[in-house]
Amino acid sequence: MDGARAADLLARLPHRAPFLFVDEVVDCNSGKATANWSVSGQEGFFAGHFPGNPVVPGVLIGEALAQTAGIALLSLESDGDRRLGGFLAQASLKFPAPARPPAAIVLRASHVGALGDLHRFDVQASVGTITIASGTLVLAIQTR
Repeated sequence: MDGARAADLLARLPHRAPFLFVDEVVDCNSGKATANWSVSGQEGFFAGHFPGNPVVPGVLIGEALAQTAGIALLSLESDGDRRLGGFLAQASLKFPAPARPPAAIVLRASHVGALGDLHRFDVQASVGTITIASGTLVLAIQTR
């Protein structure tokens, strides 16, 4: 993916460090997005999340997937200048395996439908060939 386009997509998300978990947008078109989140093990949340046995918190993986879904949604927007605003309305995720640092987490989101301002996505997170999370998310997007 073009670096300028990837940077533009990230800039249009309402999140900023330290709560922006998507490091890189790999691909984004037609309501589908693939992104990366690199976890080194030095992130502050590991200090209190199973000290000595670090595991990436599932809630943060879910948030990273929601951010990836937001990026996928931006590929469907007809107004290229609109920033994304909204919130996670519903999450149904399974976590079949833990993610331990260091980890290169691949995030995927695919838009599967909408009802008004509610947008449903199939999502998956993986480390290598191992799925660490999968399910569906619904984003409620605020209109102007």
